[in-house]
Amino acid sequence: MNKTKTYTKINTIYKRFSGITKDNCPNPKWLKWKNKIIFGLYSDEIFEFLRNNMFEAYSKIDGTNSKIVYFPSTGKIQVGGKSDNAQSQHGQFEYLQAIADRILPILKEMYPPESAEFITETDDNDKPLLFERIRTMDEEDEFFTVRMIEVPIYIYGEYYGKGIQKVGGSYSSENHFAVFDICKQGWWLPSNMRHEICEKLNLDEVPRLDNMTLIEGERLVREGFTTHVENVVDKNLIEEGLVLRPIVPIKNSRGKRIIVKIKHCDYHEYNIVRKEFTNAEMKEFLSWYFTEIEPNSSDCINYLYN
Repeated sequence: MNKTKTYTKINTIYKRFSGITKDNCPNPKWLKWKNKIIFGLYSDEIFEFLRNNMFEAYSKIDGTNSKIVYFPSTGKIQVGGKSDNAQSQHGQFEYLQAIADRILPILKEMYPPESAEFITETDDNDKPLLFERIRTMDEEDEFFTVRMIEVPIYIYGEYYGKGIQKVGGSYSSENHFAVFDICKQGWWLPSNMRHEICEKLNLDEVPRLDNMTLIEGERLVREGFTTHVENVVDKNLIEEGLVLRPIVPIKNSRGKRIIVKIKHCDYHEYNIVRKEFTNAEMKEFLSWYFTEIEPNSSDCINYLYN
């Protein structure tokens, strides 16, 4: 089985209260804030910069990350979870394999062997892996060979329904796979091309909502909205949240594309803990946190506590 890539890590819109432990926390009550969102402190400065720009908004279905991977050079296809070490959940891999077997003839026609693309194999730091050391006949010069690996087509989606997460049965009494992204040989496809491929393969897609700003998306998720997944068992099911991408794809200075998630449970958990603190108590906690744990963000104290 070929080694495959884990789907892009998606940051939440806000940072979290990290680094709080029993050993360094002077007030045991403050431990309740551990890993809760820091409401108002963006996890990436580019989110704050783009907060009033328009984003494509997609439902974040509460399921498990899955993928179907196709290699044009050999015509082989494989399925998996979030990582290569992921275990099949409630028939996940069997379900995906049935889909893979169905779409394989179509993929072979769409992407024949001559469309295959290759790159130099690299390590975790994107440095080329060197293999056999070769000397010239007079041994005055030497060089190393590198190995080329195929860049496949990744179809990423959410496997959800009965038995998947606590709310799985609220979606459906059966299991489903909905595509949320396609990476074609190193290129993340825009929404129109992704939709076109899904139509050709007869694959479901995660629901797309109206375009909106991050501020609008946050308001929607914070209040909670019912799922846009069709034919759900529980019509009142509150969706897990949103995944948003700029309507014009953007990458940051590290070459990573801009994509953000906003989860309803983060606000629910925040509100539960916040109700236990007066404004004065909250300001005392934040003064300690931004002095001892995250001093580089100390300018946030004045507007976060209320």
